[in-house]
Amino acid sequence: MIKTILACVSSGDSGQTVLETVGRIAKRFDSHIEVLHVRADPRGLVPYTGEGMDGSMIEEIMEVTEKEGGERAVHAREVFDEFCKSSGIAIADAPNGQSGPTICWREESGREDEIVAIRGRLFDIVAVGRPVKDSALPSPITLEAALLDTGRPTLVASPELPSETGSHVAVAWESSPEAAHAIGAAMPILEKADKVTLLAADPVEPPSIPPEEGVTRLAWSGIKAEIMRFDVHEDEIGAAYLKHAKEVNADMLIKGAYSRSRVRQMILGGRTRHIITATEIPVLLCK
Repeated sequence: MIKTILACVSSGDSGQTVLETVGRIAKRFDSHIEVLHVRADPRGLVPYTGEGMDGSMIEEIMEVTEKEGGERAVHAREVFDEFCKSSGIAIADAPNGQSGPTICWREESGREDEIVAIRGRLFDIVAVGRPVKDSALPSPITLEAALLDTGRPTLVASPELPSETGSHVAVAWESSPEAAHAIGAAMPILEKADKVTLLAADPVEPPSIPPEEGVTRLAWSGIKAEIMRFDVHEDEIGAAYLKHAKEVNADMLIKGAYSRSRVRQMILGGRTRHIITATEIPVLLCK
């Protein structure tokens, strides 16, 4: 079951869709959501300032950082308060023995990626916003930390939400260990979905497991899945997964992450990198 969710809210603007996404999941599983906002610590900027800067310039940069961080924290908290009212999810800082989803606010100071990397290990899922072009927040560094350093599944919330989340779930069918981990982590979501579709590239990369075996495996868990095959040569495969998830009207995608070298994907691009920068539906990724 998915009983605890860490939702990283970097700013009020990007945090809205993160909260809406995790709220939908929490209502399906009666989960507890901890909403984490990390304020940048101006003192952490000192080692990165130029050698030619004098004390007054460094102090000015720290003051600006403190002011912007404070304004961002206030806005994020306002979005959190409004979400609590509109969603009807009860606020609770500790288990209270009552049924239904709960939520709480946590604010820390420091480097967001470092705090998320450690704190995320306490939760069943870590949710972050999808990086947006020409915007510093949500930070791709925080997303990478959640995905690679927490050891937990990472839910990437898209900037625009579909009408539902988790009703029709698409699975990027691959034979990698990361894909197996992703499906295992997503079993509670797949069990509650109204429809499951395996997106299978044709021809598949060796070594391969036929998608029919996936249908059988899921059937043992009471999950009825369909197969949607696509020509692997028609698009870059990451783009193809998103394209065909949209074609079947899926409202969520499950995928293994970085089955190839992460460094290679950073340099040459790759299916995971494309998905985390372009998805229009929530994506659950596992390393």
